[in-house]
Amino acid sequence: MNINTTTEYININNFSQNIMTISSDDSNPVLLIVHGGAGSPDRPLVKKYNSELAEYYTVVCWDQRGSGLSYTKEDLTIDIILNDLKSVVEFLRNRYNQDKIYIAGHSWGAYLGLRFSFMHPEYVKYYIGTGQGISSFADEIYKYNFVKEQAESRNDTEVIKKLVHFGEPIKYTYSHDDKKAKQYIGKMIHKYGGYISDKNEFNTNKYLNCYIKCYKFNIIKVIKGILKSSKTLNIEMSKKDSISCITELAVPILLISGESDMICPVQATQNWFDNLKAPHKEFVKIKNAAHMVNFEQPNEWNKLVISLTKNTINS
Repeated sequence: MNINTTTEYININNFSQNIMTISSDDSNPVLLIVHGGAGSPDRPLVKKYNSELAEYYTVVCWDQRGSGLSYTKEDLTIDIILNDLKSVVEFLRNRYNQDKIYIAGHSWGAYLGLRFSFMHPEYVKYYIGTGQGISSFADEIYKYNFVKEQAESRNDTEVIKKLVHFGEPIKYTYSHDDKKAKQYIGKMIHKYGGYISDKNEFNTNKYLNCYIKCYKFNIIKVIKGILKSSKTLNIEMSKKDSISCITELAVPILLISGESDMICPVQATQNWFDNLKAPHKEFVKIKNAAHMVNFEQPNEWNKLVISLTKNTINS
């Protein structure tokens, strides 16, 4: 099967933004992949690990405003990115003559994707959330307890001492050195396998090599976008739990998490999902994977996403 890959700039709300399209047939349903971060475009990884989706979908990877090839120095807000997402969806609907498209969000992209699906169900055929964060307030205690349990099981006295100093988080705040505490907890989650599981072949070196090979001299834009977004968009997202208040969705939803994901703790996601009302809902947890499950275990993730076309293509 002949699969074509193209990249282009499109005008989105008076700003030139880059998309990559992978497709074998333009009449296939459109799948827009909304990347994580904020500021971390995932087209290098999608191209390497998820390209088989192009046999069933017209796959579109969008470098969000401020990210990758869509980098800008302007200050951004979540509302700006959500408005851009709406315009990208409208562009794809018009180009491919499809009333509704599939939205697949990962991590920060799952935050955007779920909010968009809630606000504009008329545009969404199916929502697929991977590494779906729910509540910054609720997630933090899960993260803290995970690091504590891992440190105690490994008799890692230095980490235990640090945790005692920071204290347990109350909602989203640590009693001592809050900023340092969050950074340290994040670092330990990476170390203890809550970001990328050590039970598969995917690792940080392969991650970085994909980016360098794809973006080449533009890699500096990727780095700048990640650094800037982490100081603005991620902080804005953490101040308000915009996902936990969503209790009903008008579109079918598939959530996929790695069993070991502690960036967006699986139990917090499960608690929210259990109470969600939707036309159809499914939550799949994949073994030997953590937060990067779509690239850690791509065969299983791809299979789940491809299966949706068989259930909904004629609906």
